[in-house]
Amino acid sequence: MINKKNMKKFSTLLVVCFTFTAFAQTKYYPVERKNKWGYMNSEGTMILPPNFDYADEFYEGLAIVAVKNLPCVINDKGLRIIDTGLYQNISHFSQGLASAMDFKGRRFYINTKGEKVIILPDDIYEARTFSEGIAVLSKKLDEHITKFGRDISTLGYRFAYINLKGEMVSDFVFEDADDIVNGYARFRQGTKFGLVNAKGQVVVKPTFDNIGNFNNGFAVVAVNGKYGYINSEGATVIKPQFEYAYDFTEGIAGVWVSGKYGFINTAGEVKIQPTFEQIKPFSEGKAAVMKDGKWGFINKNGEWVLRNVFDNATVFSEGRCAVMVKRNWGFIDATGSLIIPAEYDAVGSFHDGIADVVYRDINLYINIRGQLLPITDNKK
Repeated sequence: MINKKNMKKFSTLLVVCFTFTAFAQTKYYPVERKNKWGYMNSEGTMILPPNFDYADEFYEGLAIVAVKNLPCVINDKGLRIIDTGLYQNISHFSQGLASAMDFKGRRFYINTKGEKVIILPDDIYEARTFSEGIAVLSKKLDEHITKFGRDISTLGYRFAYINLKGEMVSDFVFEDADDIVNGYARFRQGTKFGLVNAKGQVVVKPTFDNIGNFNNGFAVVAVNGKYGYINSEGATVIKPQFEYAYDFTEGIAGVWVSGKYGFINTAGEVKIQPTFEQIKPFSEGKAAVMKDGKWGFINKNGEWVLRNVFDNATVFSEGRCAVMVKRNWGFIDATGSLIIPAEYDAVGSFHDGIADVVYRDINLYINIRGQLLPITDNKK
């Protein structure tokens, strides 16, 4: 734990009170056409023409694009908010700030006007995007190790956390550190893992061989080759006893026991006996499982709801699930009907009615009806 009175503070040019806007506009998707990038909306209409060398997704109403291979920031009208020539690298915005690096290799956090609001020391190697109020910083350092009477120097890294005010909320004591997810982040010291909270405070000491992210109040932990679960206070709630364990979803988690997969409930009781060769997490009341080399779907009672006839399967999202049929991917609905033909090399899940797909090595989008997007150009 770090005493707030002893927090170090990086120099800040402005004392700012961050207010964050919830952007409710239609989501825009980057689209490549003839080696140039533009954006379409969720209806498949091209909103911003393909004028950019590269285009990232929109975050908080802003997107990073490349013009003459230099980054700049645009709004949803396509207007440049931060022009090229200022920075050689800019991350996406999160909580009103973005990590940036100038042409001399110096790192900063900038606001949506492009102003440097947190100036970082010259020895900072990496400055990540903010998540839940804090961000990971790293710096290089030379470790001098004496072995057999000889000095062996190795390049290492140390990690710490900074808050939105530019205050260091931990020292550079971690040998690795993750971003905050659901209020906690994993860090490593030596060969052991622990957890910090969203204030950068150590809440679980580094005593585990591995730790997963928290989901539904549980995190998977590994101890001496066995897997179990802890709660947010670091207390063991399901002792490490499984050969492998997945996150809890919909109150159920997959576990591996004696070479087969089954499912347990949050009390650690076996809910579905371990009889499957492979499994996927529960989603929308069903889980994909492999039996006799083929994939099907079961309910939370372990009963087959869609028989095992597929070559691979993922998870349901927005009433659709990607399945593989003869080496190609398509989508089924909740009844098992193949409503989007299996003709894609690779697919993602549906979010907001859109899924990414790869067709003959070309990255595309489809809507929930299977139509390729974009459909039309904006003629305005």
